[in-house]
Amino acid sequence: MDRIIPISDLQTKAKKILESVKKTRDPVIITQRGRPAAFLVNYEDYEGMVATLEEMSEPDWRERLAEAERDSKAGRGMELEEFKARRARRAKKG
Repeated sequence: MDRIIPISDLQTKAKKILESVKKTRDPVIITQRGRPAAFLVNYEDYEGMVATLEEMSEPDWRERLAEAERDSKAGRGMELEEFKARRARRAKKG
């Protein structure tokens, strides 16, 4: 569950809040004047979000997702290294 804290708490308890986010992976919404102003999230989770957004920016992402779901249901898959190599090739094309 997201925690919501005012910016004044972040200013006085930054280290404690940061350690909590790293340990629990629970994000924190920082408010300023009672309104959401920032979102503090574990860095690994952030990297995952960015990777997801990058994948979803590809025009054929829905088709590739559907194919992956079909392959998963059928028990087909690939090794992680093969996946990384394909992703690297796709990135070079774009």
